Amino acid sequence: MMKQTARLLALSVFAFSAGAFSLPAMAAEQPVTGAAPTWVQQVAAPVAVAQNAQPLRLLLQDQQVRFHKDGASLYQHRLWRIDAPEGVAALEQLALSWQAQSDQLTIHSFRLTRKGRSHDVLPAIAQVLEMQDVPHSALTMDGRRSLGLPLGGLMVGDEVELAWSIDRSEPLLNGHRDLALEAGEADVVALSATWDGAMGVEAKGLPAPVQQGAGEAHWLVQGGAKTKAQVRFSDFGQWSDVAGLMVPLFASARVLNEDSPLHEEIARIRAASADPMVRAQMALALVKGKTRYLYSGLGDAPLRPMRADQVWGRGFADCKGRAALLLALLDGLDLVAEPALVAMQGGAALDRHLPSLSGFDHVIVRAQIGGRVLWLDPAKGGEAVKGTLAYGWALPLRLGAGLEAVSPKRAAAKGDLARNP
Repeated sequence: MMKQTARLLALSVFAFSAGAFSLPAMAAEQPVTGAAPTWVQQVAAPVAVAQNAQPLRLLLQDQQVRFHKDGASLYQHRLWRIDAPEGVAALEQLALSWQAQSDQLTIHSFRLTRKGRSHDVLPAIAQVLEMQDVPHSALTMDGRRSLGLPLGGLMVGDEVELAWSIDRSEPLLNGHRDLALEAGEADVVALSATWDGAMGVEAKGLPAPVQQGAGEAHWLVQGGAKTKAQVRFSDFGQWSDVAGLMVPLFASARVLNEDSPLHEEIARIRAASADPMVRAQMALALVKGKTRYLYSGLGDAPLRPMRADQVWGRGFADCKGRAALLLALLDGLDLVAEPALVAMQGGAALDRHLPSLSGFDHVIVRAQIGGRVLWLDPAKGGEAVKGTLAYGWALPLRLGAGLEAVSPKRAAAKGDLARNP
């Protein structure tokens, strides 16, 4: 409960590899305080809610998103009540997180209510934010910062209300809108979105249907939402639109410099065997043996793969960078290959979902060798990985491509290379 409360939802546009696909833009490093956006619709909190077994009860969870030509703005409103001593420690660890290089975090309200008396805590937060050295966390490798919102002297029966918004621009989406909102268990749960133009809406796990009209969608549950739910918004018309967005990013990342040391590695593999399958396996082993996985969300790294030469020089990259390195090696070996997006969870049902970028969280490589399709995963572990690539569906990153089934056949090379029949 404590960890779950402390990790308040920030706007995450695209999950990719180990971190979220959050897209870079010009943003303020410093959070600010201010009034809620004028487009926000107030949602009433429940009254006279009886205590239950939960030490910390979420009375209200309200999420509202407004899509615009540059990205999206997400407004969040929460109301908690401490019903047992264990809930005190959870709220004392309250924090907000944001993507430092793409988000503008604005805190709109922060109130403590005790025995019917409401106390405004926001002025104290505003005073702290005005200081030059704001005590927020250091920038992490996933590109995020967090701001602790300390509340001392909390007691059972206290209610804490917090509202904030995150404005995010998404230049690398080329004007597309793609976002998934998740709702947890609360006495009142509200989700809403507004937009201009075409937009697809997909919901799962909702105990009530989404009310949808022209340019808007709303969902409200009063009396207690008992399960987690998700609503996804995407204006991608088809899977080929998603693929086309990513093609140029990997096309540049796989090109080697003329003086790249990888040319020597390619020559070594060529000299070792004339068998294309053996060469592919050697290239895959080289990527896995000489580089390690490390996710980076800094700059535009959440979406743009690291260049192959850069991956080799640094010795680390996330799944996108390691895929780019493998593609560069296969190019040098005259083997036809392309990157492919997959979902490590829920991939078997991708063909039944709304076309979107945010449905993917991993990159593998699709190769054609000897008239057959092979799936190579340079980010998987070494000898301990056995079995199949159970991703269900993949989206090859080539112009006009749609979803393609990843074979469930047993992998041919230490569990990270699988063949399609």
